[in-house]
Formats: sequence, C-alpha cells, structure tokens
Amino acid sequence: MNKQRSRSLVIWAALSGVCFLVFFSCTSTPNSESKVSPVEEQVLEEEPSGEELPPEPEVFTTVNFAQRLQKVLEQGTVEEALALFEELPPEYEDDRDMQLLQASLLVSAGKLDQASVVTDKLLAAHPEDSEVLMLSVMLAKASGDTKAKNAKLKELLAKDPTNSDANVALADEQMLRRNYKLAGQYYRKGLESDPNHIDALSGYGQATYYTGDDRASRAAFNKILEQDPDNSIAYSFLGKLDAVDENYYSAAKNIEKAIAIDGDIFDYWLDYGQYLRYQGKFKEAEEAWIKAKDLQPEYFLGYAYLAGLYDEQNRYDECLQMYRKVIQYNPKYYFAYESVGMLAWRKGNYTESRAAFEKAYTAYSDNISYPLMIAATYLKEGKTKECKTFLSKVMRNRATDSLEYMMLRLYYDSLGDQRVMQKVANESNRNLKGKMMYYLGLFYEMYDNDVMAKKYYTDVLALNSPMFFEYRLAEWAVEVVEK
Repeated sequence: MNKQRSRSLVIWAALSGVCFLVFFSCTSTPNSESKVSPVEEQVLEEEPSGEELPPEPEVFTTVNFAQRLQKVLEQGTVEEALALFEELPPEYEDDRDMQLLQASLLVSAGKLDQASVVTDKLLAAHPEDSEVLMLSVMLAKASGDTKAKNAKLKELLAKDPTNSDANVALADEQMLRRNYKLAGQYYRKGLESDPNHIDALSGYGQATYYTGDDRASRAAFNKILEQDPDNSIAYSFLGKLDAVDENYYSAAKNIEKAIAIDGDIFDYWLDYGQYLRYQGKFKEAEEAWIKAKDLQPEYFLGYAYLAGLYDEQNRYDECLQMYRKVIQYNPKYYFAYESVGMLAWRKGNYTESRAAFEKAYTAYSDNISYPLMIAATYLKEGKTKECKTFLSKVMRNRATDSLEYMMLRLYYDSLGDQRVMQKVANESNRNLKGKMMYYLGLFYEMYDNDVMAKKYYTDVLALNSPMFFEYRLAEWAVEVVEK
C-alpha cells in the first residue's frame, strides 16, 4: 500500500468512526540519517565478560512506530494507539506525518476538541497540503459543521479537481441521498487521479449497481479484488450482481467469501438467506436469517424475512411471533399489522386481530378491507353495539350507492344482502370483486349459512389471483367449512 493511500485510510476512519489498520510506509525522518555501507566491516570479537549486557535501545523510525501502531490497532483500542503518541521523541512532535496520524485517530475516537488542536497546527504549517485539507474536511463532518466541511472541500477541489478523497466525500453524500447517477460521476472523477483508489472503486461499483450498469459495477469490484483479495464488500456486491442474473449458486458462493472475511455483517447474512431460499434450501436460509436476526436483534428486517419463510411453510405460530417482533421494532411497518391481523384471526384471537387491523387502518384508511375486518372481529366477539358505533363513523364519507358502502351497511344492520350480492356480481374490478365475495362469504358464515359461505369462498379461490390478503383468509375459511 502506498504512502498516500495509507494515510487516507486513517483519515477515512475519522469519517466512519471505524479505525482501519494502519500501514504507514513513510521512511523519512526530520534529521538526515547515515546510510549503511554495503561493505561489511571486519569487527574484532571481544571476549565475553560473563555479564549479560542490556539490549541496545531501539532507534525510533516512522516505520517502527507504524508497525507498533498497527499491532495495537489490531489487538487493542484506538485509545491505546493514541497513547503511543505520548512516547514520540521531541523532534517528531511537530512532524507532519505523525500529526496526520494522530489527528485522524483522534477524530476516529470522537476526541474532536483534541483533533481540532492538532489539525489547526497542521493547517497553519501546511495550508496548501491536500491531505491536511482533507483531514479538516473529515473533522468538520464529524463535528456536524456542514458549512465548514463544504468550504474545505471547495478549497481542496479548487487546488486539485480530481482529488480522490474529496470526490469520494462528495459522492458519499449523494449516495446517502440516493442520487446514484451523480454519485457515480464524483467517484469516476476521483478515479482519474488514482485509478486504484479502493474507496472510489467501491463507491463507483455500488453506484453503477444501483443505476443498472452491471458491467461497470462488476469490473470495479473485480479490480478491487486484484488489489485487496480480502475485500468483503466487493464479494458481497458480486453476489448481488450474480443474483440479478438469477445465478443464485454463484451469488451464494460470493457472499460466503464475504462472510468468511467479515462474519458479523447483518446484510451479508440477509443476502445469503435469500440466495439459499431461491435455491430451495429452506433450512439453510432459515439458519442464515436467524444469524442476521441475532446480529441485530432490535432491527425488524431479519424478523420480516423469517416471517415470510414461516408463512410460506404454513408455520403460522412462528410466523405470528416474527411479525409481532417486526411491529415491536418497526411500529410504522403497516404491512406487518395486516399480517398479524390475519394470523391472529386464524387463531381465533379476535381482540389481537382487531388491534392489528386498527393500526393498519390508521396507516391506510383508503383500504376498505381494514374496516370490514375490524367490524368482523367485533361481530365474532358478539360486540354488536361496538361494531355499529365503529361502522357509523366509517360510512360517513362513503358514497351510498358504492359497493363498499353497501357492504359496510350489511355488516352494520345485517340487511340487504340480496342487493349486495347483485352489486358484487356486476363489479368489473377483479380485485374489489374478489374482496367483496370474501366478505359476503364471511357474512354468511357468521350467520351460520355454511352453504352460501362456502359458495363465495370458493368463488374467491376460483379467481386464482391472490393479489389481496382475503384470498388467504378464504383458503383458511374453506378448510374450516369443509371440516
């Protein structure tokens, strides 16, 4: 790794809060050092005195210091690495390279006031230095000073328009905004000055992946692996690219390589489970998603993937547990409320079902299914009064000649089912017709007309287009009616 790149790794650590391993290959010192002669001198060996002499003190060099720093970062903490700077000889305290390392590590450790002191010294001594300016950019970003960060970036790019680190910083901001096209342009600009810049290649590969330029994306990640065979991000995106081509076997192999390098990355296990699932390896997919869930137990997505798998396998109790977890950790995910409502309904837990559908209705009040399911839960519990109170509010803003209003009215007073049947028969919207046939079947089921209930449930299933959740409810209802 070259000197410039090794420094930039530490500087980027300040941005991410993660301290990368440092291999600082600078061999210069403030004072000139004598060269070692290639000619060996003949040295007369002294007779041993019988006493063991103390070892010669190690001569300080930046290479030795970097090696010690790397070892501490591998085995210890950033704070322990920072403590090494207290041992610097006086003649190195104002050394530019040492100060760059120290300030970068201070930013990484969140010691921003101390980092600012060192950075100000560097700026005063090296106002034109690109790496010093980049350090000030990272410090401003870590401090939340957007104005100062943008000013420093502008200053840096005015001096060096293709500066890799500066362009990567701009690109990263656009990636966060999901402006992948513009981000890709900045990454590509950064690659003009350093075609092997790992961060620029990685960012460019990701940006082109999201814009659909799979060839450019694959080329970028393959180039990274030529330099850094242990780059897990490159393997993970090569897996994603394989998955786009539906080559799930190759996708799984690539993500396995990523996991072998970084086994604690949530997204890797999530992707791994998907690739296994698409190969029909359900047990292995479940194990991968359990691992993902355990890595981030307070993040909803692992539970959502497991819920979908359990639902597909008719493991309804486990599915319900997972969707409850989804709601616990992401209360705004209304689709999970719909699933909990369905699964609790299936178990006959109408109170939980109603509470879930009420949440879904709050999030998406235009869906006629939710108030009808809420009304049905009241009726299942014999709470006719509560059902009428609820439906009277729902019907206020509905056109009285609409099918939706007529079905709500049927659940309100149990009258006019023949008119509703005719309205359903004439409905041209396939999805709405399917939903309303289910609610007619459910109405007849609740009033013990099993023949008519089965007729409408069967009519729903005959549509063979499960684009609405009532299709699943009809399947379950047919099983009950037939028993």
